[in-house]
Amino acid sequence: MKQDQLVEEVRSARKDISRECEHDIWKLYARYTVVQTQMKTEGKRRFISQSPVGSKHEVSSVTSEGIA
Repeated sequence: MKQDQLVEEVRSARKDISRECEHDIWKLYARYTVVQTQMKTEGKRRFISQSPVGSKHEVSSVTSEGIA
């Protein structure tokens, strides 16, 4: 069965990031937290806030293109 090239690229990137963080879950968490903060600061992407179970999610940011 032929593997999807995109899936392989994502898996490869994930492995590289894990290796850079020495396969330490807390270092990985810290890295992704920094990336998320940078992405929010740029304002180019939309993020939703985590709501209690059973509630609807609300968009928590405004993008440079308008209200998200």
